[in-house]
Amino acid sequence: MYIPLHGHSTFSFLESIGKPKDIIKKAKELGFPAVALTDLNVIYGLIQHYQAANAEEIKPILWVEIWFVLDINNISNTKTIWSLCLLAKDDQWYLNLLKIVTYASQEWIERRPKIDFNCLEKYKEGLICFMWWKESRIWAMLANSESEDKIREMYDMLRKCMGEENCFFEIIAQDESKNPQIKTVNSLVLKMAKDTNTPCFVSNIYMYPTPKDKITHELAMAIKDNMTIYDPNHRVLTTENHMMVEDEIRTICKNNGYSEEQINNWIDETETIADRCNASIEMWQKLFPKYEVEPEVIEIYEKYKNDLIIED
Repeated sequence: MYIPLHGHSTFSFLESIGKPKDIIKKAKELGFPAVALTDLNVIYGLIQHYQAANAEEIKPILWVEIWFVLDINNISNTKTIWSLCLLAKDDQWYLNLLKIVTYASQEWIERRPKIDFNCLEKYKEGLICFMWWKESRIWAMLANSESEDKIREMYDMLRKCMGEENCFFEIIAQDESKNPQIKTVNSLVLKMAKDTNTPCFVSNIYMYPTPKDKITHELAMAIKDNMTIYDPNHRVLTTENHMMVEDEIRTICKNNGYSEEQINNWIDETETIADRCNASIEMWQKLFPKYEVEPEVIEIYEKYKNDLIIED
């Protein structure tokens, strides 16, 4: 069964619309047993997504999509930005994800938060990763006319860092006749997937819950770009980015010329990945930060701690 593993909410500010609870409501309506939310660089909607999904008995897949460079200390590399999606496999992910997002926000370069291989290597435990076409390193390298060998070298670095079992390719289910760039990337991804024995899954990347929300999404992007919806230069996507059911995904892939076997494998892989993502958040607990203090402070605490009264 098809599971949406890549999509955004209103917390991907002015790049997507739809509150997490509205996305879950639509997922319930469409019959999805699980759904991921991969907002860009932030986890502000994480708790809302988690609580809304559990309330509807839908499995929440926890996430972030984050800007990535090879080496944040290399000035030339920081100008070549690409997007990496991270999904949470287990409970270890939560602390690591907080550290990754915090690190990215602190390393604010070229007006965007970023991580690099050093950060990923340090906090990779409990995470699965994949890349998508438009903001991926693959597309950036293709656009710069770099060789397939160079692109393969970059991907091998990622696999070495994350572990082969934790890396996946995403096939984009959009009309390739309207989007030749997607066809170019999908073709290369399929070749690399075969050469490296990397599994592929399929997604249309949802950015709004329903088809009727498309115009509102365009309005949000226009606001972000300091334009109006009537400006002839405002962004108009040729892709369809509502939450799609499996039949819609299949139809698009068939029209793009992919075989039934390929499509079945990609859809099955969405369920396989979803099954591996079992992160949970223990709600309503009290968490206090641990601070390192001077020895004399500890001495005073030990002396008077029995006199302290802590009311719950």
